[in-house]
Amino acid sequence: MNAWWQIGWQWWLGLLLSLSCVVLIAVLWRQLRMAAATNAQLLTRMDLFEDQLTALRRELAGLSDASQPQPEAAEPAETAYAQAIRLAKQGMDSSAVAAGCGISRGEAELIVALYRASQRP
Repeated sequence: MNAWWQIGWQWWLGLLLSLSCVVLIAVLWRQLRMAAATNAQLLTRMDLFEDQLTALRRELAGLSDASQPQPEAAEPAETAYAQAIRLAKQGMDSSAVAAGCGISRGEAELIVALYRASQRP
């Protein structure tokens, strides 16, 4: 009888362990399904966020292009002779024109003389 009791006790313990494993597998399976559903939701939201980010980047690129000043036509640097003519029109004498523009005194005298001659009626 003692042997029968030991076999019965071991049988009940095996049954209890088997049922515990089945319950544990069921709980884990449920958690796995919930995790898969959550994962699918997160992937959907991530796709939505990526689309929004792409749209925002396009909008930002458009704004940065619009906010940058358009390059204006570069004004050509005023030559020494153009500067000399301008100074002569302002009434400066030939020595001041030569010193201000870096041209020779003879060139400055010619420019001043031509400008004064063109101003006479």
